[in-house]
Amino acid sequence: MKSRSSVQICLPATVLGAACLLSVPTLVLALLWIFAGTVCVGYRDLKSFPSDGVPPRWQTGVRSGFLWFYHLAWWPWYMRDELAHLARTAKSRLCKATRHARSPKEGEDKSHSGQENDR
Repeated sequence: MKSRSSVQICLPATVLGAACLLSVPTLVLALLWIFAGTVCVGYRDLKSFPSDGVPPRWQTGVRSGFLWFYHLAWWPWYMRDELAHLARTAKSRLCKATRHARSPKEGEDKSHSGQENDR
């Protein structure tokens, strides 16, 4: 496995910091992204994340904070199975709702569109 460099590990924190300084809307989006990451994978211990390609010195001390932030920023990757399941469920419910909306209502005559031609 390819090892991750210090730049790759620190990049999410740098991007978040730049987004926070850029404007208020990007600050809000960045904070929402990290909040979602914290909610989804923040309960996990740093040792539970994959450590392939991560130098051992990043596993402890102050650097571990940057590594944990790196994992929080990549939360969709760790939640991909759950997100795929959620998308499939939403799609099936949406398809059922559209099929139900298209089907004729009870008591409605299917032979004409409701316009009377009695002239």
